[in-house]
Amino acid sequence: MNIGLVVHPERISAREVLQDVLDGAAARGLRLIAAGDDSAALGGVEAGDLESAELVLSIGGDGTVLEAVKRALPVGLPILGINLGQVGFLAEIEVAQVAETLDRIAARDWAVEERMTLKAAIEDGPTVHGLNDIVISKRVLNRLASLVVSVDGEPFRTYRADGIVVASATGSTAYSFSAGGPAVDPTLRALFMTAVAPHSLFSRTLVYGPHRVLSFVAGSDRPVGVEVDASDLGELRPGQAVEVSAGDRNALFATMNGKRFPHTLQHKLGLDGD
Repeated sequence: MNIGLVVHPERISAREVLQDVLDGAAARGLRLIAAGDDSAALGGVEAGDLESAELVLSIGGDGTVLEAVKRALPVGLPILGINLGQVGFLAEIEVAQVAETLDRIAARDWAVEERMTLKAAIEDGPTVHGLNDIVISKRVLNRLASLVVSVDGEPFRTYRADGIVVASATGSTAYSFSAGGPAVDPTLRALFMTAVAPHSLFSRTLVYGPHRVLSFVAGSDRPVGVEVDASDLGELRPGQAVEVSAGDRNALFATMNGKRFPHTLQHKLGLDGD
């Protein structure tokens, strides 16, 4: 069985876990292949075609899982994350479970959960898919962004704020949560729009169905940037729009624990000690 591999490029702990995974995979007859051009960086893990794999394994935190999503989404592979991060909402497996996890991978003992993705389409520019969120925000520290927002082509309102986050349910526990948005079961399909530090008395998160298209137009000469899952897509010029909608395809997550969202939220936020 071929397993794709995405590893955090800088963490020493990721290298240590990688060696355990390499040794365990060899003992179980699993062939690990480097996703993308990571072969040299992964200590000689051979490069291969992800289309020949059955699963993509990430070793790192949630950022590493997001990188794995970029690699796995075009070929429709499920992702399983080994968590080395501080919180790890996306990475299900803890380091102590590596051996057991490799046993279950070898037995093809996992379920697949689908997650809605997001799509950002910049006018006269690129269209990019992401999993967590799309952020349209100011680029000058002491000046607010001005964003003209429309829903399905109908004008809604103009926001003056540090920025606006549009999150999927999966991404609701990331930047959106820090900005005051709700924590949402990741299996839900919806768009969650939250203004970041708005210059307004109205600051509630708005929830839209997955069929809606949200448009954001840079309303002044102040620089406004666009990020998808923390990857910079560049700046919008005055009057230029970015449309945000549900993605064209779902991200797939392999799951072995079968734990529901309330348990994950309780455990990851340390609420189980109260």
